[in-house]
Amino acid sequence: MLVKYTPSESMLSPFFDEFFAPDLTARRPSELAPRCDILERQDDYVIFAEIPGVPRDQVKVQYENGLLTLSGEKKIHEKHESERFYKVERTCGSFSRSFRIGDEIDADNIKAKFEDGVLAVSLPKTAKPKGRAIDVQVK
Repeated sequence: MLVKYTPSESMLSPFFDEFFAPDLTARRPSELAPRCDILERQDDYVIFAEIPGVPRDQVKVQYENGLLTLSGEKKIHEKHESERFYKVERTCGSFSRSFRIGDEIDADNIKAKFEDGVLAVSLPKTAKPKGRAIDVQVK
């Protein structure tokens, strides 16, 4: 079973993060976290994460102690002296999204594929031992 992992944060954190942000393009990490779909199939779970505009080499998938973490960094267009932005809506900065993974996952065979701004992480299920009939002798 997959469970969304959300570290606790103060109620005032969003206010202070926005107020003291160095510029308007900096956002709270939760705003940069990729949106995800989780699909269960017969042999695996697949997490699809939308990560548009992030190069493949900036995306990391880590599994440690039952925690799967998707992370990376989205960079904004580098501004030159001759350029002036009229409006900035795209966000930039580091992002991270974590999921608590149950014991039924085969951690050694986790695979990730990144194509067209979508990261697909396959989490194969472990083979469950099948029940068997046991003859009981009554004396």
